[in-house]
Amino acid sequence: MEILCCPSCKNALYPLKSSKNEGESPDGFECLACSKKYVNSEGYLDFMGDKELTHSSRREKFIRSVYAKVYTPATNLMFLFCGGVKNARREVLSRLEIKDNSLILETGMGAGENLLWISKMAQNLTFYAIDIQKQMMRNCMRNLYRWQLQAGVYRADAEELPFRNEKFDIVFHLGAINLFSNKKKAIDEMIRVAKPGTKIVIADETEKAGRLFNFITGSKDKIIPPMDLIPAGMLNKQIEIIWRGYGYVISFNKPLTV
Repeated sequence: MEILCCPSCKNALYPLKSSKNEGESPDGFECLACSKKYVNSEGYLDFMGDKELTHSSRREKFIRSVYAKVYTPATNLMFLFCGGVKNARREVLSRLEIKDNSLILETGMGAGENLLWISKMAQNLTFYAIDIQKQMMRNCMRNLYRWQLQAGVYRADAEELPFRNEKFDIVFHLGAINLFSNKKKAIDEMIRVAKPGTKIVIADETEKAGRLFNFITGSKDKIIPPMDLIPAGMLNKQIEIIWRGYGYVISFNKPLTV
């Protein structure tokens, strides 16, 4: 409870009243300020309720739902065009300034492979992660159990993070920010929960890759890296093309004083 808050109004959360015995996990949490309730569902705390990822068409929704079920092998296959999944992951995660005892947040963790990769880079790391898709929650929780890796994972919207201000030493997002309806709000939220001085990293596909996805999904969305949405006060802003031209990575630092 020292790190969670109501994603809507950012006020404190309190355990829901339940018949559970003392010491057991509550059925969920409620915000007394705005009266919203968030329940435990399928083994995780769900901040989304009935809200789902927005799609441009039924065709896109169907294809992305199938992709979520075969996420890891499908992703590995796609990254063959980018030099392999290990190289593609390294091009992004090597830019994170990971140190021992860091508190790490990934907004959109997918099946959790990034957390496993990072866990080998330093000691005594604490992981938090969110995703909007229920299938990704299942994939990630199954993998974390298999890897014996501890992480606080929640179903939540990256545009309304359920975390208190300035808590994380590392904040990053790898993939799918191009699909967000309000990219600026998601970036502002990453900045809000990051500690002063934190380096924030965002990566996703370029228009070169987007054309391939659009051919499959039928979408006509044009990909524009959200570099212009980074607030003017952020430091060391830069964008680089990675994944053999199929991806971009944006990085910047939150100033020590805002």
